[in-house]
Formats: sequence, C-alpha cells, structure tokens
Amino acid sequence: MKNSYPLFVLCALVVTCVLAQDTKREFSHEKLAEFNAYIANEISENKIAGAEVLIIKDKATVWHTASGYKNMKTKAALKKNSIYYIQSMTKPIISTAIMQLVEQNKISLDDLVEKYIPEVAGLRVTTDPEKGINGPTVELKSAITIKHLLTHTAGFSHGLGDTVLDKELFAGMYNETLNYKGHKNLESRIAFLMSAPLIGQPGAQWFYSASPDLLALIIQRVSKQSIPSYLKEHIFNPIGMTDTAYNLSTDQAKRIMQLHTINESGIFELSELQVPTKGNTVFGGTHGLFSTAVDYAKFCQMLLDKGVANGTQILNPETVAMMQENHVGTLMGDARGFGLGFGVLYNTENDPSPAPSGQFYWGGYFRTHFFIDPTENIIALFMSQKLPYGEEYNIALNRAVYGSLIK
Repeated sequence: MKNSYPLFVLCALVVTCVLAQDTKREFSHEKLAEFNAYIANEISENKIAGAEVLIIKDKATVWHTASGYKNMKTKAALKKNSIYYIQSMTKPIISTAIMQLVEQNKISLDDLVEKYIPEVAGLRVTTDPEKGINGPTVELKSAITIKHLLTHTAGFSHGLGDTVLDKELFAGMYNETLNYKGHKNLESRIAFLMSAPLIGQPGAQWFYSASPDLLALIIQRVSKQSIPSYLKEHIFNPIGMTDTAYNLSTDQAKRIMQLHTINESGIFELSELQVPTKGNTVFGGTHGLFSTAVDYAKFCQMLLDKGVANGTQILNPETVAMMQENHVGTLMGDARGFGLGFGVLYNTENDPSPAPSGQFYWGGYFRTHFFIDPTENIIALFMSQKLPYGEEYNIALNRAVYGSLIK
C-alpha cells in the first residue's frame, strides 16, 4: 500500500540545507537536491520510513536533512539529531578504544588473545560447517592475536551466514535480531562463542565476525572499567558525543527513530519489536550503541583530524594512519580491504565506486552508514532504521556525494 502523502508534501518535510562557501571544492545544491528527491520518493513508495543525511566537508556542514517519519504508524516526523540504534557502527568505536590501550603499551597488536581470554587457547576449527557446532574439527595451526580480532581474520563468525554452524551460532549468541534474551552480560555471550569452533584458521581468511565482542572484553579486563564507563571517559566525553550510549535517558528515548521492517506479507511497516532503550546489560563490541548523525560525525571528524577532538589527542596521528591502511591484503578482493576497525577502499581502479582510494567506512544492520574521505576531507552519514539490511542507500549516498562535487 502506497503512502497517501504526495511527493511534494514529503519534500516539504525536508529540512533546509546549508551549503558551505569556503571549501576547496564546493557541492552542487541542485545535485544534492536530486538525492533528497530520491529519498523522498523512497519514502512515498513505502520502501523506507525516513532518513537523516549529514555531509561535512572541510569541517563545515554542507548538507543536513531529515525526511519522512520516525514512526510510520503515528506519522511522527523524523527530525535532525534523532537517535538511532547503530548496530555495527559500534565496532569502529571499540577499535578506537583498543588502539588507545595499544598506544599506552597496555596491550600489543601481536599479543595472543588467550593472554586476556584464556578460553581462546582451547578453540578448534570446523572441517564441516554444515555439521554445526558439534561437527568435526581440527586443531589451530597458529594462535589468535589482537590484530586478528581487529581485522576479522581470526576465524570467528558472526552467525550471519547460511550454514548450520552460522545459524546455531546466531541463535545461541543473539536469539534473534531484536530479542537478545539469554545473556545477562558480555561474558555470557562470549562463553557461548567459545563453545563453537572457528570457521577457518587464524589469518587465512577475512570473515565478518563477532571478534569485537572479544575486543570489548579485553578493554574491560585491561582498563578495569566497564565498557560504558571506559567509552564515556576516554572517547565520548572528550569528543563531545553526548547522545551515544548503550542505554538512553527518558528524554533521549523520545528522539528514537523506530525500527521498520517488511512483514511476512511483504508489507513495509513499523516493527512489532523495538530495541530496548534502557535496562541493557550486554555491553558488546559488535553492536549495542545508540547514537545520532551529529554525534557520530564528531567521531568521524576526530579520525579525519588525525586523532584530535576539541584540543584533546584521542589517538596519535600515526595510529589513525595505521588504522586506515588495508591490513588483509586481497582476502576481500582486489579493491576493498579492511583496516583496524573498518572497511577500506584501497584500489578504486578495481571498484565501481566514484570514491578515491583511501576512503574508509562501515555501517550498521539497521541501515546506518558512514564514510570518511581523507582526500576530499569529507564525512558523510546516512541514518535510518529498516530491516532487512541492504546496500542500496550506502551506494546511493556515495554516488550522490561524489556526483555533487563541482570539479
């Protein structure tokens, strides 16, 4: 069923955009407006409830819009600086925390993970993922390091695949996408992960995984702080990320964009299940944080500014540069690789993206996405809340941003 609101009404919901005048290369207002019209059309066709887009160049906001609804059922309009469950965009933040500990010589990238999580030493590797968690296994050929965890090359899975092992792992770790019952804390979830075999030998493959959960546990054990406490003290407060947390206040919860999904009948609607905004006790590294486009842009700006935010050195420039490098060779292909916490476009000649080599990025399962371009000094974010996951809006954002730059 199509939304009864005509396109021009939806366009009227879009917040006025401000273009920066002092950038080296400016954006075309007309081209960005075309992208906004595309989003408005997606809303009118009931393909998405709403979306917030934020584009920053040379530290100036050149585009910030909020379109559509935060709740399709109530028709409540989505506003700028709404709050989103960012899912896997938690991962780069946890990676930043780990690199802070590396800088302080409290841990090393080459440290064996079993030094901090002894159970890792007993892991084995499946020889048949279709036989599930209790299928045949072989011994590890080499130990797992912290760098393996950061680059998703340790051999862990995320339980997102179609094999029997993946399905059993997902059910045991997460239960289902919006029902995380069964684990009261991070240690419990990791204990289940430790009961399953790896999908491959450490360093032999890139496989998207739950490794950041182990990174979070290492942070907790080394720093002697809870994950929320550590992130608030060492990342969120210095950067000024006041709306990023595992649990929200009552006032913050009012700004949440609700999750929307396609039901069994193929109709796009408000999801019956929503992420709890309070009472969350599993402070994971894979996912779990809420945030805003503005808050996350501050985090991105810190990385773009070589680790500096508000005069505070969050990370050293050398560390940020190392995080942006491709550390997995061609395990992901001949164009895109993985740094220490996020994807990296390392050879644009072999990729259809209009972005230059050096762009780094990541996204969340509920359709949140960011990219950082050090060459053009650009940060771009697309924020929504929709299941199932798809790449179309990430691709559209990239095309819109680079297609709108005036030569």
